[in-house]
Amino acid sequence: MKSRLAVSDALYLKPLLFGLDRTESPFDPVIDIPAQNALKLSQRSEGIRNAFLSPIDYARHGGEYCIMPNICVASSIPTNTVQLVLKSELHNIDRVAVDVRFTSEIILAKIILEEKYRNNSSRQNLQFVPMMPNIDAMLAKADAALLVNEFPNLYKKSGVFTLDLVEEWNDLTDLPYVHGFWVGREEEMTEQEANALLTAKNNGVLLQLQIAQEVAQQQNLPVGEITQYFSSFSYDLGEREEESLAEFIQYAYYHTVIGDMPEIRFFDVSSNLSSQN
Repeated sequence: MKSRLAVSDALYLKPLLFGLDRTESPFDPVIDIPAQNALKLSQRSEGIRNAFLSPIDYARHGGEYCIMPNICVASSIPTNTVQLVLKSELHNIDRVAVDVRFTSEIILAKIILEEKYRNNSSRQNLQFVPMMPNIDAMLAKADAALLVNEFPNLYKKSGVFTLDLVEEWNDLTDLPYVHGFWVGREEEMTEQEANALLTAKNNGVLLQLQIAQEVAQQQNLPVGEITQYFSSFSYDLGEREEESLAEFIQYAYYHTVIGDMPEIRFFDVSSNLSSQN
């Protein structure tokens, strides 16, 4: 029986999924929103054993989960993936409208606002308002709106300005922002599954142009735009990405988002993977 693998529709994830839906793959990818994927893995529902999770969803279960080595999605430059849209005339930000499906991005917005854009008054009044992802409705109810785009989309409108939160994180920490990685419980990933994930990443990165052509045709978008988008991301979980993950968890703890700082743990498959890399 194939292992069910929880994934999202995010475009940046496509290179990591290359070939995982084929007959010979040990996985059965199941698509849902990030918050639901985190819930399914934590509850062991629908047969989900592994999932692509965000840093905060990992941190909340850090004592329970391990990370697949060598694979992640990270970026350091603006990609129009995580944006904070603010009303131009504002001096203070007290209310931020958010889409609750994207927990890590909400925490990223909180960190950036707390660390870089403090109000003159107490930050205790900062509120996050759950809303559907309709930018006009969000800005009608709040001072700023958090947009998480599954496809690249720069919001342009008079009377607002936009912060790219990946760029803001890089400016704050001099590190890439880690969007997510493969997660599961200790001893619940086989060597075959680990090799399948690494092979998918290696092939997907090499065949980004082919993937971009398929996406462009499906979405009626320019191939060059999709190719440039993919090239803005890194798919290797290296030292800087690990440092960024640790930094994100530390900030989340400092801002009382999580109750403790979990140890970052990896599946013990690196010896099997080193010869494949």
